[in-house]
Amino acid sequence: MELSDIQLKLYKSSLIVGIILSILSIIGNFISSFPIWISIKWIVLVFILTIALVFSKDKKYTTHMMFGVFAFMIFGFLPFSFANSGGSSNNTIGYIFLFLIAITYLFDGWKRYFLVSALIVMFMIMHIVEYYHPELIAVYSDWNQFVDRMIQIPLLMIMSFLVLLQFAKAYEKANQKMTQYATFDELTGLYNRRMFDKSMRLAIENDNNDDIQLIFIDLDHFKRINDRHGHAIGDDVLKELSGILRNNFKAEKHVVSRWGGDEFAIIYYGDKNELTQKLENVKQLFKDYVSLYEETAGVSMSVVSLKDYDNASQALIDADLELYKEKLKKDT
Repeated sequence: MELSDIQLKLYKSSLIVGIILSILSIIGNFISSFPIWISIKWIVLVFILTIALVFSKDKKYTTHMMFGVFAFMIFGFLPFSFANSGGSSNNTIGYIFLFLIAITYLFDGWKRYFLVSALIVMFMIMHIVEYYHPELIAVYSDWNQFVDRMIQIPLLMIMSFLVLLQFAKAYEKANQKMTQYATFDELTGLYNRRMFDKSMRLAIENDNNDDIQLIFIDLDHFKRINDRHGHAIGDDVLKELSGILRNNFKAEKHVVSRWGGDEFAIIYYGDKNELTQKLENVKQLFKDYVSLYEETAGVSMSVVSLKDYDNASQALIDADLELYKEKLKKDT
């Protein structure tokens, strides 16, 4: 498994939270009057998490190191902590749930199921050992346990919150990106085909669609630009036309989209005479720009009124046909 950027960020955040929690736990043990040796597990954990944080800068080692860190915490840290911190009367169960959350988010495939299964099995083994061999579990006074809980449990809740907050923020950011990809064309920043189709259906269903027009726009001789100047310049040409369209057709009122390739589609809400002027302006502005690369380049356009159609498919077919006729005139 190769870690995604989100998983890597979450992993690093978990390591930092673990280091902070370990240091605070050492301080808490001192305040609770626990023996110094009880903090050894936290000191070891700080050391291991710090090494893991250093190696997390190199993705080549991170995947294996991450698995090793959680394996150590399950098979080493948890049982040792359970035994020398007072068994089930201590706060180990809280850390089990924290590990469970982190494992679920950070791992996938067999590693996730292996670590979760190991966590469950280790929990059962620890409690079986405590029940049948209580002499193996350290015993502390009620006062020690009370002070420890008053420090450890709030710390654990705060750290759990911080870890979950990191997960929530990463999920929200990823969700925003997915929404962006699902709505907008990556190159031009205009609406994509999916969003246009949705808007087209709504426009057709609009009871007051007398002043709604569908415009198709296609670049003339765009292939020549790509062939002679390269695809990077071709992309710049598409971006320039997109900017011109965006400036002439405000997004709050109209739907401007990249239909695909070098084709664009607009759903225009407003007067048709005003639309004619806007389209002429678009043609001239784009011609002035693109002629620097190709004299014969420009745009062809077609316009159909949605009031003449009962379904989107036929409107699109007719707009596409009109656009074909327009381009044919230029080529003859």
